Amino acid sequence: PLVLQEVFRSEFLVAEVGKTNRLNRLALAFIGLPHLGFRMRARIIMARLKNEDNKLKILDAGCGYGLYALMLSELGFQVDAVDIDERRTNIVNQMLDEYPVIKKKVSIYTVSLVNLPFSSNTYDIIICPDVIEHIVDDKKVVSELSRILKPGGELILSVPYKSKYQQKIYKKFEHERPGYTKEELKELVQTCNMEIKKVYYYQRWFGNILFKVYNALSQKVLIGLLFYPFYGLYLLDYYFGQGEPNGIIVTIRKSLS
Repeated sequence: PLVLQEVFRSEFLVAEVGKTNRLNRLALAFIGLPHLGFRMRARIIMARLKNEDNKLKILDAGCGYGLYALMLSELGFQVDAVDIDERRTNIVNQMLDEYPVIKKKVSIYTVSLVNLPFSSNTYDIIICPDVIEHIVDDKKVVSELSRILKPGGELILSVPYKSKYQQKIYKKFEHERPGYTKEELKELVQTCNMEIKKVYYYQRWFGNILFKVYNALSQKVLIGLLFYPFYGLYLLDYYFGQGEPNGIIVTIRKSLS
């Protein structure tokens, strides 16, 4: 998509990948973000949303560089996006300035998820991808998201699964906790008048091997050439894999009462 190509051309590359040249930018525009975990999460979340009425109001909670907000705006959704990192929200706003049509559909806010400046019962759908594991008071975040979600609305939450592997590495990624099990997520959302409706697991034992091997590649040419072969195998692991997962995505419904 046009906006995603712009993301890969933007300061995002300098911020996250390091200094890059035109060839690298062109490769990223065609390949997309070469990150197995992100691409799997995006595949699941966007598949859930692509057939929804685009008149629904969506919040991207913890938007980072705005990838989900930008993809959803291209589908016609009106999206609010929030992140606590002003540097990242500034980069998203700079990109939006170059695309006035899409800019009309995306509003960016630099705020904390523990104290959101929105009225209660505002949003039809909230996505919160791989965010709450970074926040000390995750219960407060979920409470705030529930408050601003309309009755009957849906929260799509992705987090690391509390696997044996995640328990070994979570501090490396500045996570406050090694992830969540389905039961822990169920308990977390029940206190906020919500319940889990569907669960997706990904990156089981074979997917975990693929993830580690691919991330060990250091040559950019190999990273580009091998992404889709690795991603194809990663998808097979999602559909047919066995063993303990390392990622979990849940769709959560807020009670009507």
